Amino acid sequence: MKSVVNISTDQIAIWHLGEMRKLERNGVDREIGKVLVELDREWAFDQCLVINGPGGFTNLRVGSLALNLLKTLKGDQISFFSLSKPELYRMAYDAWFLPRWILMYIGQKNNVWLRDLEEQKVEKMVKKSEKSDLEQELGELAIDMVYDDSYFSLEGEEKNDWNQISYVFDEEKLTLVWKGKSLSFLYDDLMKNAVEKLEANYMMDPNVG
Repeated sequence: MKSVVNISTDQIAIWHLGEMRKLERNGVDREIGKVLVELDREWAFDQCLVINGPGGFTNLRVGSLALNLLKTLKGDQISFFSLSKPELYRMAYDAWFLPRWILMYIGQKNNVWLRDLEEQKVEKMVKKSEKSDLEQELGELAIDMVYDDSYFSLEGEEKNDWNQISYVFDEEKLTLVWKGKSLSFLYDDLMKNAVEKLEANYMMDPNVG
């Protein structure tokens, strides 16, 4: 049975057999191990797709460590498949679903990536407050998925998630929803990069100090 663990957003999200668990960053190091063991005891993990980077350093580090510990306990009974957000969004761009430009969450309070999905590169790091100016400059601009409704909203701005991507999981596929339309990927098409041990895919250097 396929499961999905997203360690690349503001909350670690675990989808397993129709049940979604979301773990806040504060205290995630104490909770994630207990949640994984609880879910595994109820319905054993088998094949696990991990959406792995970029994102917050805490969630990426703690998430990958906890999953590797689960692998140590279960051995060959569980398989991991690593997929980064840029890889996923490039597939959506190639399917003419997402626009060329996306603001991507990287775990920082004020800064995000402006990523070029056509060239597969980070154009530059920008402030969230530049969102409106970038939309005027670039035209269509997709917004990365985060669970905090207010993260991409400017102070005093009415929440508008029209440009923000959301994820929908079911037993067979991951569906991206954006601007009222949807695009689905079978898990078999996303589970190409099998890894024996998960390495947190930071995709950038830590912001120390």
